Amino acid sequence: MRHLLIIILLGVCQWAGAQTRVDYFMHEAARCMVQGQVSSAADLYQHCLEIEPSTAEAIFHLGRMKFYLGEDSLGMEYLYKAVELDSCNCSYLETLATILINQRCVDEALPLLERMSKLQAKRSDVLSMMAKIYANVGRMEDAIQTMNRLELLEGKLPSISFEKFNLYMEMSDSVNAFRELEELCAEYPADMSNRIHMAYQYQLLGNFEQALKIYDEVKKVDPSNPTLQMVMLDYYNMQGMDSLYTTTRDSILFSPSTDSQKRARLMENIIESSPDDSASTEAIMMRFNRILEVVPNDVQMLMLNAIYMEYRKFPPADIAMVMQRVLDVQPDQETAMRWLAQYHIAQRDLSAMEEICRRGVNYYPSNLTYYYFLALPLMNSGNYEETIETLARGLRLRAEDTKAEIISDVYTQKGDCYYEMGKHEEAFLQYDSALVYNKDNVLCLNNYAYFLSLLNKDLGKAEEMSYRAIKLEPDNRTYLDTYAWILFMQEQYAEAERYMERVVPRDSSEHYLLTDDYTGSAILEHAGDIAWMNGDTQRAIYLWQLAAKRGDADVTPLLPKKARKKKYYK
Repeated sequence: MRHLLIIILLGVCQWAGAQTRVDYFMHEAARCMVQGQVSSAADLYQHCLEIEPSTAEAIFHLGRMKFYLGEDSLGMEYLYKAVELDSCNCSYLETLATILINQRCVDEALPLLERMSKLQAKRSDVLSMMAKIYANVGRMEDAIQTMNRLELLEGKLPSISFEKFNLYMEMSDSVNAFRELEELCAEYPADMSNRIHMAYQYQLLGNFEQALKIYDEVKKVDPSNPTLQMVMLDYYNMQGMDSLYTTTRDSILFSPSTDSQKRARLMENIIESSPDDSASTEAIMMRFNRILEVVPNDVQMLMLNAIYMEYRKFPPADIAMVMQRVLDVQPDQETAMRWLAQYHIAQRDLSAMEEICRRGVNYYPSNLTYYYFLALPLMNSGNYEETIETLARGLRLRAEDTKAEIISDVYTQKGDCYYEMGKHEEAFLQYDSALVYNKDNVLCLNNYAYFLSLLNKDLGKAEEMSYRAIKLEPDNRTYLDTYAWILFMQEQYAEAERYMERVVPRDSSEHYLLTDDYTGSAILEHAGDIAWMNGDTQRAIYLWQLAAKRGDADVTPLLPKKARKKKYYK
């Protein structure tokens, strides 16, 4: 007997020693996990199992790690083993159930959730998940029973009652469905929204008499209830009561207490149901004006007004006034901000564009587009260093999902600035970066090629890029001029003339050439040089003189001499 006792005590001591070592290594493994040393943690958990193979916690953590490493099959095996060893551990149950649900193995997840709901009776989230799964797999009775359990825990709540109503209706059990709503109304007699909801459900089923009875009851208690007005509007429409429908609709539209989204939805319905003629447009605009007299700061209505005006092709200046009203009310409204930025660009109102874009940079510092637009007036005023600094800041702060095209455009802008500053090599590095992000950036291709030609450098590369540009935009006269000039620099005069004729047609009038925005002095000088080299001296002199007459700054210092002496100078 004494020997037996000694053996037992030795076994207990050995067990205690093993457990102490397991606890130590579990602690160390947890510390490694906190420090992000996943591999070390896995080794420690594995060592725990070597000491005590049935250590559920170690098995559980190893299972999670296997999923993290993409070894899903092995991870699932470990997690099931952990649950088997410790079936009352809700953390194990929840982890495994969640993975099974994500893998759409809901039949396997349900028993785990059921066990959790018994172990943690106050877990309403578990019951909600179970009810949802039961409903999704078509087990409506089980779903309702689970909702009943949830109701005992949470009390009579609209969300639960409405869900049970929907479940009963899917089972074609309208009696029990409406009983749920009746009980809800009895539980909250002062809450008219529940009664309105019930009436609306009767209405959808075609029981207009019962629906109207409840609506009338609600109207006695709360006649100005906005929800009641909306459902009554639908009621009148379904019943063909056109006069009452119109009266109620206008009452909702022009009431200052109407929810902004509801008002906008009604206006959208009016627009969608109206023909695209001038009379309807005028009537709709009158409604907008009346609404905005009542709620002048309703941003949603202002935006809808602007969108409608754009759809009906109102003058951009009129739309801009509405968009500006939006920003006056909500300074960070991005849609209005972007629209106005583009509008001011089109109007060449650089001052207004700068103000809008500075606002955009302030409110949306990670949106590179605003930096791009802001750079335009800065660059136009000759503030090249500030322009480069602005663009560089935009590139640093840009959002991760910024489109490659806008990044490419920004690098192109930087390149243009560096070139204007005389830093040609830096400019070309920027252009190279731009083409990495967008190999078809046509503006970059053209500018890069043209500036190389002005320096008489890498003309083969310049020709290749310029040709790509005109392939992308074959009717762009600026790009055609660049290509013609590069051919001229390579002494391909006849080919240069063929392309230049698409830029400066022979039948162009003097007035046209002097007033056309795209036929500047530089292009006219190029055309003259090309004509001279092709033996057409009379046309060359004519074009040089027109170029001098236009007086643009982007010409060679030799232009006045060519125009005066009537001779080509290189």
